[in-house]
Amino acid sequence: MSQSSINLTVTLDTIVGSRTDSDSAAMTGSMRIELDSYESPTTITLHQYELNAGSLSFFFDYSFLGTISATAEGMSMSMPAGATPVTGTVMPDGTFLVTDVPNQTAGLISVTGTGAAGTALNDTMLDLSTLPQDPIEVSGIVNVDAGVVTIAISLPLDNSTMDPNTGTTVTLAGSATVIANGDVPEPVCLPDTNGDGAVTPADFSAWIAAFNAMAPACDQNGDGACTPADFSAWVGNYNAGCN
Repeated sequence: MSQSSINLTVTLDTIVGSRTDSDSAAMTGSMRIELDSYESPTTITLHQYELNAGSLSFFFDYSFLGTISATAEGMSMSMPAGATPVTGTVMPDGTFLVTDVPNQTAGLISVTGTGAAGTALNDTMLDLSTLPQDPIEVSGIVNVDAGVVTIAISLPLDNSTMDPNTGTTVTLAGSATVIANGDVPEPVCLPDTNGDGAVTPADFSAWIAAFNAMAPACDQNGDGACTPADFSAWVGNYNAGCN
């Protein structure tokens, strides 16, 4: 994710006026996706992402009224643990949009100031994890070439909060741009139920054992259940073999 970054604009609305500043930083992290096809995908599923940003600094000049400085540390965006994977449609040109993606933003923004502007702010600390954690829309483009999946996505970072003690409103507007790639996963060979890398009659005994144990390898028709219908599916998969 060497080309990934976060771009953030912070607006302060205080009793002495409104000021805006922007900054950007590199991002690191990981992401796990799934495509329904690694040749011509029509859907993409987000399973997990955890993105961490470098430090961001902001400066707000209120002229003779003083200045305000803000520093964002430990900013991150992630899917909460245990969140249900979310699927979206991939268009023929590779673009996609995934809606209602559970997102958790964290990090601390510390704000200090001088003069009347600083007094109006009274040194504020903003914990991003306490802000509303609404689902987001994730858009981007995905491409598969020579066994490598490349994905470029944009995650919005928009929020606002008011300090009831000072009346100051802090508004965040920006996005995280993530560019990542990974190898196409090895295809699953369903009839190889004993996992020895070959499709042989021994896999029948392994399927019977999986059926009796209600193990994942029993599900040969992909319906998410282990039933007698999976025997016919296993026979079909066995006859088809694997490349």
